[in-house]
Amino acid sequence: MRIFGSESMNNILEKLGLKDGESIDHPWINKALERAQQKVEARNFDIRKTLIKFDNVLNDQRHVIFSQRNEAMNSNEIFSYSERFLDEIIDDLIKSKIRKLSSPKDNEFDNILKTLMGKSLDENKFKEFIALKDSDFKVRIKDQFNNNRAERTRLIGEKQSKEIEKRILLQSIDLNWKSHIQYLEQLRQVIGLRSYGQRDPLIEYKKEAFTLFSNLLEKLKLDYITVLMNLKVVESETKKNDEIKPTKIDPKYIGKKMSRNEPCLCGSGKKYKRCCGAL
Repeated sequence: MRIFGSESMNNILEKLGLKDGESIDHPWINKALERAQQKVEARNFDIRKTLIKFDNVLNDQRHVIFSQRNEAMNSNEIFSYSERFLDEIIDDLIKSKIRKLSSPKDNEFDNILKTLMGKSLDENKFKEFIALKDSDFKVRIKDQFNNNRAERTRLIGEKQSKEIEKRILLQSIDLNWKSHIQYLEQLRQVIGLRSYGQRDPLIEYKKEAFTLFSNLLEKLKLDYITVLMNLKVVESETKKNDEIKPTKIDPKYIGKKMSRNEPCLCGSGKKYKRCCGAL
């Protein structure tokens, strides 16, 4: 009543001199309560309706991500995913390389290439990559990627190599999606301030969410290919196990029922209850 009731009703209650806790029963007051309740319900309905509109943005993105995740999980041609992602990243790198040649202060090409190639890229190799033609640049990166995959397949087999790539892709999707949800939640908490600039918070939220989602897809591809590009499978040296020598049993223990406190017949020096007779 204080927020949604009329001011005249407050004046009437003051004139009547009603005390705290006293029962109020009057047609005017009942109608005022009904009108206030209708306003409260309408306000809450608008809040819920707005929340659903915000949730629909996240729900649409969730459908896209989870459809890709399920498709990758059930696919038997997981190698095609990494090959397609690699081609897209190389195309973006070539575009960034062209921008770097026209604007040397642009570090996007440097950052992506160093992230992709990892520690194997020193300063000399980096300058060599910049000097390559676009076609040679693409072939050089794809050759290194394919060589790493061929080496993994040789050591652990094609089936296990596919399983590793699938697990890395699913893990990359999960980790990046969790971070994306947190970014959207933070955006949602502050997007209402855009209304002070005469802008619709919902429209602004959709624009910002779309930009974040585009960045999510790009980061997902880059993280996935970066791991595969730098993943090394090391073949460990297997040591032959020494042959287990049969334990010599003292003839006096053969056929004898062992007491729990007697030395164990295996010759370990422990009591029978602490060794072979342990429960």
